[in-house]
Amino acid sequence: MPRLTEALIRKRAEHNDGVLPDLEEIALHQQELEGIESLEGCCRHIKILLLQNNIIPKMEGLNKLKELEYLNLALNNVSRIEGVEGCESLKKLDMTVNFIDIEDLELSIYNLKANIMLEDMYLVGNPCTDWSGYKMYVIAHLPRLKQLDGKIILPHERIQARQQLPQLTEDLERAVEASFAKKAAAKGQPVSEGAYTRESRVDMYMEMAEQKEEKEKNERRRMGTESKEPREIPGIYNTRGEIRQCNEGKYDFNLDDSSEPGKIIFELWVPKYLETGSLNVDVQPEYVRCVVKEKVTQLKLPDEVSPDKSKVQRSKTTGVLRIEMPLVDPRIRRSSQQPAQPEIQPLQPETDKRPQKKELQGAVSIK
Repeated sequence: MPRLTEALIRKRAEHNDGVLPDLEEIALHQQELEGIESLEGCCRHIKILLLQNNIIPKMEGLNKLKELEYLNLALNNVSRIEGVEGCESLKKLDMTVNFIDIEDLELSIYNLKANIMLEDMYLVGNPCTDWSGYKMYVIAHLPRLKQLDGKIILPHERIQARQQLPQLTEDLERAVEASFAKKAAAKGQPVSEGAYTRESRVDMYMEMAEQKEEKEKNERRRMGTESKEPREIPGIYNTRGEIRQCNEGKYDFNLDDSSEPGKIIFELWVPKYLETGSLNVDVQPEYVRCVVKEKVTQLKLPDEVSPDKSKVQRSKTTGVLRIEMPLVDPRIRRSSQQPAQPEIQPLQPETDKRPQKKELQGAVSIK
């Protein structure tokens, strides 16, 4: 079941751009909430609070809301009115269809005596309203109340209520005793199927919450917005224990170890408008690693570098990430260079080096 967290309050305060300190009205109905919390800490100036159609069993977390004028807790699991003595601006209270029984009526009404601004109250649908003297009893104890259960309280009703109060108090005591006796007799007996109880409401709302979650899940799946498990980012070493070399983001890059003596320069062409906070750079003596939106680009370096002296920059115009990594010992790089090779000449055709016969001088006649 969802809890009444600051995050939920902020989400439901979209009409106020999610700003809570000056929030005056919020609707939190039909959220399957099981308690009232967080409001006193972040919404001190709330005037209208709609919490109907949840499964809240206890009125709490409201006493510091000095500016609260209208509180709607209809269709919840509340068994007693309490915790609103400090709500000095409260004018309207809706407790329609809760579980305030006859034995909790006296204390519930007593807890409202400090709310001198209260003018309008709804208790219809609570078990206590089954008592015939309920209306007159409430009117007698809350003389400033102007309307009860949607009906205006007339002047002659106030007079009658005050006159009947002693008798109403005695009748209430007998009604409470009868209620206790009835509940004791029914204790241990199975509840009839379909009975409207606090337990049945909790079961019903839990089922509704599951159906709601399943519906939202199917909708997210249909829209392709279903949340996925966080991707596991590849580690530094592969299964063979070697430094991994990869470019998961398929970004263009350049590793230059010859342009500037004594340095290795690595450039990564990340998206121009990507926030710098989305980049995670790690320079180590043997490798450089960049994580961009959970995609790893990691390269093994040809020589050992000094991480402490490395410099990371990003171009303001192109967004290119540039990392300059000084070598630990630049001499190693110079000595490791191969000696210059002589210029290779094209092959020449071979000449015949055998001695050639000299042309005979003169003619020899043979006789």
